[in-house]
Amino acid sequence: MAGRTSIIIQGTAWGVRETQNGKRYLSVSVSPGYRDRNGNWVSQPEQYYSVWPAGYANLNPVFDQIAQLRQNQDQFVDVTIVGEISGLDAYTNKKGEATASCNVNASAVAITNVRQKNGGQQGYGTQAGYTQQPQGQAQPPASDPWSSDPSF
Repeated sequence: MAGRTSIIIQGTAWGVRETQNGKRYLSVSVSPGYRDRNGNWVSQPEQYYSVWPAGYANLNPVFDQIAQLRQNQDQFVDVTIVGEISGLDAYTNKKGEATASCNVNASAVAITNVRQKNGGQQGYGTQAGYTQQPQGQAQPPASDPWSSDPSF
């Protein structure tokens, strides 16, 4: 029996993209890091995910909601995603650096928070199957890594 790699992602949704043949996916980034012994935040390299609906999952309603929220570029949408890793794409980012994006087939996507660019936030409550956990000090998201993403 072949194994599958399951993943749970907590990150920032940058928007809903559409391929030339009409398939939609969600662009998500994660700013991982940890606190050192002195309590200082130590950032790790940014991680990028292209989140596709699993064949049986109807994620159109949440994708539509994220697209609507992201029309205001000053709002950042935090999401939790449950899915399986389906592959990796290597590409060169805007800075000319080699990087990669992980493709995920998602069975569930939940909006966990909507943050304002200036640091304010509006609680988004909980959604089916998820509880909102305090995240500690929020880290500012990077710029949209998909703004010049090549079409797949």
